[in-house]
Amino acid sequence: MPLTREQALELCCVIEDRRALLLDELRKDLGQARADSLQEITQAVPDSGDESVARMIAELDQAEVSRDVGELRRLDEARKRFDEGSYGNCLDCGSDIDYRRLRVNPAAIRCIRCQARYEKTYAGPVRSAL
Repeated sequence: MPLTREQALELCCVIEDRRALLLDELRKDLGQARADSLQEITQAVPDSGDESVARMIAELDQAEVSRDVGELRRLDEARKRFDEGSYGNCLDCGSDIDYRRLRVNPAAIRCIRCQARYEKTYAGPVRSAL
């Protein structure tokens, strides 16, 4: 079932609100990274344990920033689909993506059925949790 006008407007607002939140987070993360870099330059050389922990924290911060940038790009693509009139259409089969799915994931490009097929086809190696 195609989105109603009200649903489309609501989803557009959800996208814009999430984009604003992500941009704010990215600005804060960038500011913190700059402050951390300055602090590292002015501090004494840490021992190897401290250095290892600092490296791990920096890698986690980088992963978080990468995730946020990826989500921001997907939201920008969703905005583009809105402008083109193709928002809410499954990329693979062309059917309507359910409103409830878009409400949870406004950047979704596939319906549930096609997304499940895609994940089975392109799933990476299974890794055990530590």
